Amino acid sequence: MSASNPRRWARRIAVGATALALAGAAGAAQVYTHVLPGAQVDFQATQMGVHMKGHFGQVQAQLRFDPQNLAASHVQVVVDCASVHAGGSQADELLRGADWLDAKAHAQARFVSTAFTADGPGRYEVSGRFSVRGRTRPLQVSLRTHAEAGKLAMDVDFHLDRSQWGLGSGSWADTSVVAADIPVHVQLVAAP
Repeated sequence: MSASNPRRWARRIAVGATALALAGAAGAAQVYTHVLPGAQVDFQATQMGVHMKGHFGQVQAQLRFDPQNLAASHVQVVVDCASVHAGGSQADELLRGADWLDAKAHAQARFVSTAFTADGPGRYEVSGRFSVRGRTRPLQVSLRTHAEAGKLAMDVDFHLDRSQWGLGSGSWADTSVVAADIPVHVQLVAAP
């Protein structure tokens, strides 16, 4: 046996071990822990049959999302209620006021997850607690994910029954004036 044979075997073992390690790393699921700037929360409402759209200008989110370990995954999304925009200053002030978001008394609305459940490839049901206007109730949302250039786009959809959270009190409580159902869409982009 020549002296070069043990070196050749050592090199083959090292190359093989490196290839296995790289293959394992490439096959491992990514854990996402950083929400990139630009998170969006959009909503719709129907007032006397007319559809209106709005959004919140200030949204913060924190997450840990591991598709291979949903039990360790969690998300929190916080919106600044005073940052609501619904098409004009009069509508914005109305929504910030005591009959709707009551932004002076309750500056933030918040969703905090309690459980993630897989619902097909790239789809999840997320259970959690939603708080607005000082009321906290359970809420389940639908999450769709897809990878984009090393990042994960996360689209969340749910419907709020505004009457359950006291959104629209006084003369606005009448659901024939403003429908009870408020569709909401949240868009986040996460990175490892």
